[in-house]
Amino acid sequence: MTATTLSSLVHPIDSAENYRDLCIRAAQEFLHTIVVVDDRATYNEQEKVTQLVEPEFGGASDEPLEELAPEFEPGGTTLDVSVLTDASADIGLTCAVLRPNQDEQDDGTLDRRLVRAARRADVLVLDWQLNDAGDGQAALRLLSEVTAEDQVGQGRLRLVCFYTSHPNLDEVFLAIRDQLGDLVISSSNAEETSRWLNCGCMRVVVLAKAGGLSLEGNNSRIQLDEGELPQRLVEEFAALTSGLVSNVAVASLAAVRADAHRLLTRFGAKLDRPFLSHRFYEGGPESEELVVRLVADEIKTLLDSADVRRWMEPKAIAHWAAEHIADKIEFKIKKNDVVMSKEDLINVVTGDSHRGVFEVTNQAKAGHKFNLGKEYKESITAILTSDGSAELLDYDFARLTCLARNDPSPFPGDRTPILTEGTIVRGRNGREKVYLLCSMPLCDTVRVGDARPFPFVALDSVSSTDRYDLVALSPEGERLYLAFATDKHYDTVRHTFAGDEGGVVRSKKRPGKVPQFVFFDTDGKPWVWVAELRFQHAHRKLHDLGAASSRVGLDEAYILRTASKRQSGQGGAK
Repeated sequence: MTATTLSSLVHPIDSAENYRDLCIRAAQEFLHTIVVVDDRATYNEQEKVTQLVEPEFGGASDEPLEELAPEFEPGGTTLDVSVLTDASADIGLTCAVLRPNQDEQDDGTLDRRLVRAARRADVLVLDWQLNDAGDGQAALRLLSEVTAEDQVGQGRLRLVCFYTSHPNLDEVFLAIRDQLGDLVISSSNAEETSRWLNCGCMRVVVLAKAGGLSLEGNNSRIQLDEGELPQRLVEEFAALTSGLVSNVAVASLAAVRADAHRLLTRFGAKLDRPFLSHRFYEGGPESEELVVRLVADEIKTLLDSADVRRWMEPKAIAHWAAEHIADKIEFKIKKNDVVMSKEDLINVVTGDSHRGVFEVTNQAKAGHKFNLGKEYKESITAILTSDGSAELLDYDFARLTCLARNDPSPFPGDRTPILTEGTIVRGRNGREKVYLLCSMPLCDTVRVGDARPFPFVALDSVSSTDRYDLVALSPEGERLYLAFATDKHYDTVRHTFAGDEGGVVRSKKRPGKVPQFVFFDTDGKPWVWVAELRFQHAHRKLHDLGAASSRVGLDEAYILRTASKRQSGQGGAK
């Protein structure tokens, strides 16, 4: 499937033919830059004649021509830069080409140059045989350098393509897989014609240059000329980002990049002086956070203007369902066998009006219908997946909706979490683990000079079958289900913390295989950072706590109290 250059007046969902095409279009919206490394990159240059040599006269060789020609040219074939860059521009991509010489390859210049360029590149294309190195060691070293840089930066969404005329692609593929080692999560198998490796945020593919040895049959699909390569790279990148939710994420990033000028217009240099005036009166950290929130709100406005929600509207969901839902779905309800048709399940997931109330025909039993929402009151994820991962998937989605941060990856470098409204910490009461939710109002968690008592609400760690309000991963990566009882406001506890030079209570990083962030109160007791709630989620929880603590108690007739709790329509005069 080939996605064409998209018009800003037509939303990609309107012209997508199927799910794969939809994901390719989302990837094409996001992709900007390709960096290519090939020592034989040319602009259709002809070899220059430097001197004339008088031909030698003699008899023709007795050896057959096929014996005179080598089976494989170590340097590989050339790469036509003009064709590649033009084809990239045709689909809205910018392509940069590095042509290293042997000295640059040997003294580390190429490595440094590529690592810096890779920080801004979405796609890297590497030749396997750099400067006649047929074993690929130079290319593998470049891959390792870029991968190591990505790991330091908590990973980067990236496609790496080895574009080569090497005659044995399987040999190239196996060497790359051995080089990446434990980073490889999954890879293509021997039956597949394509050769790819999934490394989480990075995907690696091996493609053949059209100028090399001809491939036959299905293998011919991985042999491309320079004009075909850019579109194929878009399709391979789509394998990294395909998904309804993923499409929204990459389309959102694309919308922000496309409309960056609007942000700069709203947040121009003319605002520097009034900001500094505001900062003078309000203090640093609070003012800085204000500007960050204003930028975030403006980004939300950009996303609304780009209509990114349409990437998961019913038409997109129907494309997804056609690709991922079987023709018949079998499961049990109260020990009864149930078979749902694909059409019914597509109507379930694409409909907007039923809101969890939907009558379905059981294909396994004539005349039998049932209400899917009544039988599955909390989740139908188990019906949509067949690998037993429904509970984990529901957990991950719930965690995404309530937590802003829950693992070390959002804190690169020396930055560490601060103690604020909605922070969840873990301490110990003897040998028992204790989880607490910080209930200090946001405005009181800044400009902390002298030691200040912080209020916390106890969170009960319960099982998944109990009533719970929050989910999070523990610092060790275990699933937590946390219960929060607003009516037990009297269980609030206080621990005293001192602020740093910036006026906030900042955690310290505890190194280890899994790094942890620890707050120390004035008594030296450690409190391990667990997570931070999304602002509105935290505010609602703490509002409920405040409402419970400020409720008015009064004595009234028992009959009046019970009458006020009756359900509508029960009892009373007619």
